[in-house]
Parts: sequence; structure tokens; C-alpha cells
Amino acid sequence: MADALSRLVELRDDPFRWARDWKERTGGKAVGFFCCYAPEEIIHAAGALPVRITGENRVTSKSGAHLQSYCCSLARTGLDMALTGDLEFLDGTVFVHTCDTMQRLSDIWRLNAGYAFHGDVVLPVRFEGDAALEYMREELASFKRRVSDNIGPVDDSALAESIRLYNRNRELLAELYRLRREDPGIIPSDEALWLVASSALIEKSEHNAMLEEALAGLKGSSPKPDGKVRLFAAGSVMDQWDFLKMVEEVGGTIVDDDFCTGHRYFDAEVPSDVDPIDGIARRLTDRGSCPCKYLPSGDRANRLLDRIGESGARGAIFFQFKFCDPHSFDYPYINKALDEEGIPSLHLEIEHDSVSTEQLRTRVEALLETIRGC
Repeated sequence: MADALSRLVELRDDPFRWARDWKERTGGKAVGFFCCYAPEEIIHAAGALPVRITGENRVTSKSGAHLQSYCCSLARTGLDMALTGDLEFLDGTVFVHTCDTMQRLSDIWRLNAGYAFHGDVVLPVRFEGDAALEYMREELASFKRRVSDNIGPVDDSALAESIRLYNRNRELLAELYRLRREDPGIIPSDEALWLVASSALIEKSEHNAMLEEALAGLKGSSPKPDGKVRLFAAGSVMDQWDFLKMVEEVGGTIVDDDFCTGHRYFDAEVPSDVDPIDGIARRLTDRGSCPCKYLPSGDRANRLLDRIGESGARGAIFFQFKFCDPHSFDYPYINKALDEEGIPSLHLEIEHDSVSTEQLRTRVEALLETIRGC
């Protein structure tokens, strides 16, 4: 039998295979979601499987009738997957109101995708202050009631157990990142980031067991110094595995990141000494924010600079989808902060339907040459 790491990496070729098998095995419900601000613990506590949708490298065939071409490819390919039947195993979908595109996609999805359950979680833009926290508690409590009415009952004991499983998963993923910062050679960055992404596709107790086995194997391996240039990466979704492999091939390795399918997904734990809904709300405000949310007392540039320093990264890659307004507005001031610190960086824009790894290779090689020449 293949080891846990191999079994997880094999899923990358068919990301939803585990969810389809789980439904057939258990008869349970699967609920899709797009954003890592979605309160997965509440869905899980209802006995359902939360499944993250991150788009797909494909030419769309049906979503163009509903979304303009200047919407990001995450939205366009995600909707196309629903309309062509690739997400037929889902019993519902949850949308968190973040950017304008995702807010409008929620309405289009509700009217055209045809799933039994549709949930919106409208979180505040300003993630700070007593009023914001109280609003979040009320919104999360309302979402819990809607899930209980439509997916399955959610009681406090089930929610507490889901929180425990999710916190354990976050602890394990944080340990994976710690190990890679110490010795990036123990596992390539494409596999490390997939271990995080797969967590949003697999039932947490089973993913925890596989992560524990995989980490035990990594801890037992000998140090593997590879001489690669340490890089930090930032963006929204990272699902371009060939790109990450290419970075490794040309002599770089991403030792830490600020992706919502990476570090931001497991950042911070839900406090266990407060009411479960209050704890989920507090975790959302305590974790690293994305460009869609505003923390007046927190500075994203300084936070990223601190993490770049802690990881030993010598350069940074900004990886974003074309037409992603929040990250486009975020980039200039982050880039300015990096320039002031003398940290070389590269800004890459892609679309799911036109990814050219070879074109990106040339630009990554140029960044690495710049870093080596510093």
C-alpha cells in the first residue's frame, strides 16, 4: 500500500475523487465553497463534507452566457464546472461575500446551478472592533441555523468536535511549514502546497491521519540540502502545480506563502475556551487577512515582510489571476515595501484557460538570476 504522502499526491489528478467516493461510502452530503473565510466547521458539524472549489485549467463553454470576460477565471471556470455537470456530486454551495465578482457569482449560481442548498455568509469588510465582531457572531449564528434546517442538525457538542478536528489539522499543517522552513529539501513546494489544498477536499479526521503519517515520514528523513533559492509567494488560489514544479526545476523553492489555499487557510486556531460561534468569529479576525478585508491596526506589508524574514526567503513572487481587483490593488504597496527592503520580486498574472508554464519559466529564471547576483 502506498504511503500517505503518495496517496494524497495521487489525488491531485482528480481532486474531487475522494469527495465522490465519500458520498458513495457514507451517503452524506457534500457542500462546495470558494473562500477560506467560509465557516467549514459548521458544515462539518452538520455531518456534511465541505469541498473547496478553486476553478480549473479549462476553456469555458457555458459560463460566458452569465459572466463577462473581465471576471476572474476562478469565477468563470468554477461556474462552468457547475453548468457542465462536473460538480454534480455537490448538494449545495456556500459563498462568502468578498469581492464584487464573487458576490455577483453567488446570485448567478443560485439562479442557474440548481443545487438544493445555497448559503451566503456576508462578513464585514472591516475586521476589527466590537461592532464587527458582534456582527460576525450574528451572521455565523444565522448561517448555523440555515445549515441545521437544510443540511443537518448542528448542536454544540458536534460543533466543538469539528472545531477540535480542524484545529488539529491546522496544527499539523503549521508543523509541515515549520519543517520546510528548516529544510525545504524534504518535500518540494508543489507537494507541500497540495497537502494544504487537499485538506479542503477530504474529511478532516481522515486527512489528519494521513497528515500525521506523512509528517512522521518527513521527520524521519535525513536533511536534504538542495542549494535552491528560497522564495516567498503571495496571491489568492494556488492550483498551478506545473508552475510550482517548474520553479523547483529552475532552482527555486517556495518556503512560505500567503495563498488562501496555503498559509492563510490554516493560520490561527479557533479558541476552545469560548462559545463555538464566538471562537470561529475570533479566529477569522485573528488569522492573516487577505486583500478583501481591512484591519486598521494591522499592516499586510509589514506582516509579509516579517514572514519573509522568518522563512529566509531571498525573493518573492506575486501570483494572481487576471482581473482580480483586490490583489491588483494590494500589489503596488506590498511591492513598494519589498523594494524598500531590497527584496527582489516578480509579479505574474494568469488565467485558467491560458496558462503557459514555459513563458513563466523565463521570467522566474530572470528573478533567480537577479537574486543570485545580489
